[in-house]
Amino acid sequence: MNAAVLDDAVALAGFDRSGMLEAIASLPAQLRDGWARTRGLTLPASHRGAHSVAVLGMGGSAIAGDLVRGVFAERLRVPLITIRDYELPAFAGPGTLVVASSYSGATEETIAALTTALERKCPVVIITTGGPLLEVARRAELPHLTFPGRGQPRASVGYSLVLLAGLLERAGYVALSNAEVEAAARAAEAVVAANMPAVPTESNAAKQLAWSVVGRLPIVEAAGFLAPVARRWKTQLNENGKTSASWEELPEATHNAVVGYAEPEPLREHLFVVFLASPDDHPRNALRAAVSAELLASSQIGHQVVPVAGQGRLAQACHAIVLGDFVSAYLAVLYGLDPTPVEAIATVRARLSVAMAGDEG
Repeated sequence: MNAAVLDDAVALAGFDRSGMLEAIASLPAQLRDGWARTRGLTLPASHRGAHSVAVLGMGGSAIAGDLVRGVFAERLRVPLITIRDYELPAFAGPGTLVVASSYSGATEETIAALTTALERKCPVVIITTGGPLLEVARRAELPHLTFPGRGQPRASVGYSLVLLAGLLERAGYVALSNAEVEAAARAAEAVVAANMPAVPTESNAAKQLAWSVVGRLPIVEAAGFLAPVARRWKTQLNENGKTSASWEELPEATHNAVVGYAEPEPLREHLFVVFLASPDDHPRNALRAAVSAELLASSQIGHQVVPVAGQGRLAQACHAIVLGDFVSAYLAVLYGLDPTPVEAIATVRARLSVAMAGDEG
């Protein structure tokens, strides 16, 4: 790949034919618009008196549940879990608020779990752009939030995140203010401004990181509320970057993963570990990350600490999300690919559709 490709506007646009970089830059606007959409939401008593919350979703919809649980862990009044499956846990019943979140409104795992939730008389809220889920919401008169359906589902994480947080605020399960959401949007804007295609590689952290991981297996580590962001980096590296990737959560990683980096020895030069670091990290986790970096250095494994900034955890999470999204898109370009298409996922869906048609026949 030409070393100057990321700084060649024409070449970059030629690879990013579907506009993923522009979609990534829209996250601040998504946060503001999504938050505004929740301000008029009114929820019945059944939705405001739950003892737990279950978020049903896959991909970008599911990661919103993880992010909300992590960012607001110190404020959430009830436990929150994310369900990435067809089945609802046995504990979920009338006392569990179920949030079915699906960009398309047609995610089969989410619809299956929602069907069980309705059978069990769980209070339900729908988040979607349309499709069958919106039809169910309207037919059953369920509270619901909608947002614009443009582009790929993974590029709408700003909506998924703030719509979920906003409805939980309206339900009384978490305290969240206009100022906090605006601070997050501004933090995201700062990252967008610093990492857009027009910013040259020498001043562009996302482009530099993309060069660091190209041809290597990226592993993203983080602690606390940034752990789900590390997971987001991993999935974006998969879908946008078209590369294998992994993620680890601290402190757990220092109880197992840290042992495994040294072998097989020929793999060492093909690994690159990214540590997401917040000033709000527990001091012991920050020390664990530092020691991990020392051990990686001793094994001559590439690594980098990526500090995140922002006023509060929501702002820092959004900072890190946007940066990781840019890294993944630039990585695709370095591989000579358009970040947007996900042909393997389309293949899986097509095979499942054929199998379902055969079962029905």
